[in-house]
Amino acid sequence: MLQEHNVVVKDPRRVEVRFASCYPNLYRSAMSSLGFHIVYDMLNYREDVYCERVVYPYDRSLETGTILKDFDIVGFSLQYEEDYVHVLEMLQKGGLNLRKDDRKSDDPLVIAGGPCATSNPLPMTPFVDLFLVGDGEAILPDFIDTFKELRYPRWELEAFQDIKGVYLPDHPVQINLIKDMGEAWKPVHQVIPETSDKNFIPAFGRSFLLEVSRGCTRGCRFCMAGCLYRPRREVPLDELLETARKGRTTTGLNKIALIGAAVSDHSQIEDLCQNLGEMDFQITLPSLRVEAVNNSLLEILQNSGLKTITLAPESTWNLRKVVNKSLTDDDIVTAVKKTFQHGMNVKLYFLVGLPTETKEDLNDLSKLIKTLKSSAPKKSALRISVNPFIPKPHTPFQWASFNLKEVKQKITYLNHEFGSRYFKAESPRTSLMQYVLSVGDAKMGDALEKSLTRKLSLPEWKKLAPQWNLESELPWRNIKVGVDDVFLQEEYSKALNGEFTPWCETFGCYKCGACPD
Repeated sequence: MLQEHNVVVKDPRRVEVRFASCYPNLYRSAMSSLGFHIVYDMLNYREDVYCERVVYPYDRSLETGTILKDFDIVGFSLQYEEDYVHVLEMLQKGGLNLRKDDRKSDDPLVIAGGPCATSNPLPMTPFVDLFLVGDGEAILPDFIDTFKELRYPRWELEAFQDIKGVYLPDHPVQINLIKDMGEAWKPVHQVIPETSDKNFIPAFGRSFLLEVSRGCTRGCRFCMAGCLYRPRREVPLDELLETARKGRTTTGLNKIALIGAAVSDHSQIEDLCQNLGEMDFQITLPSLRVEAVNNSLLEILQNSGLKTITLAPESTWNLRKVVNKSLTDDDIVTAVKKTFQHGMNVKLYFLVGLPTETKEDLNDLSKLIKTLKSSAPKKSALRISVNPFIPKPHTPFQWASFNLKEVKQKITYLNHEFGSRYFKAESPRTSLMQYVLSVGDAKMGDALEKSLTRKLSLPEWKKLAPQWNLESELPWRNIKVGVDDVFLQEEYSKALNGEFTPWCETFGCYKCGACPD
């Protein structure tokens, strides 16, 4: 039996809107998602709404055991393309027809938000009534108010069109982001599981999630989040410390996880970690930039109890120029050695299959990894994770292709070089599926529906893979996220020529379109 703290209890008969917040992945992933906590806490703060959680593979809410069909709104958080088929499973088990056109007027409204809904929701449009493009805090309040005014919301979807950030297929939409992190919802009453079952322990363990910042403007050309959520917005130090204090009071937790797309870019990251350490918090964080690794910060993190530092060099020097990451091999080696000197482990993330990558680049990557391994005090101190590069919408590489055959060969080569004990590579087949669903259109709905009854073969997925070029009319053209195609095309050209675009926060504005002011 799973026990949880801070679960919201309301009488469903005394609210106007029952909202099912659905996470189409396992409980441990759901409870590691700050966005999932934000929606739950923010909606339940309203007296007129009862928000309950439904987590895959279950079809009933954790709070009252209610099936999806009996809610007013069913909202999905789309974090990963591989979860799309889970959405369909949850709809089916929850008593709803898969296709939105087959549902009745009194069926709940099915919506979706999250990064995948913001970047390219087209593959899910046959099943989802509308999408929230941007930050939940900026869109959901007006959305709920409009929903309450409508008698038959499933037949009056156009009424939501005036809300900035609400996307109806075939209608243009502008992303809606909060401009200042003072407007961000800070969920201090986070739901905490009390269990020893590893299947229910969140990815960061039993930690309070503290949001440090949103967005990133470093300009890594493969990074979707770095293009969708510009500009970078950070929470002031005093607000972070106050939220941490409140979080400890409401959850009883002494471990804190720093959350954000660019945590180590916070202007006071060392002061933040120092203060949290002095407050006797154990600190964990998803990753650090190589540039941020210094003896002072490492000492603070080590003293707080952190045992592993995660870094993302991405590739070799030639390809780091392609992806706009101005790190030298010496920078990486120095950062890794400093971490080892502080008695900490290191996890490194690399990409294979990047545009312009050659066999020589792969050999150079192998040499770099061997150099890093030779500096490790013990074999288990260094772990390597390699992921195939996947072109993403609204990035300079949205016009690039995915070559499954080449990716498989490169993964095989690296597996042969390093074995599998401390080296992990994502499945090329899974990466192909992710590519197809990342850059596909509404026609992908048929393939997703077929996936419910049988596993699609590799040839079937290959046949579905689109091939876009600079002249193509991209499926996500109606979704305006700020960064414009002129800037993205310029960046794509610079990438193919191995040219850097320096960080705009240091070198000035490039007029990418994300900051109209």
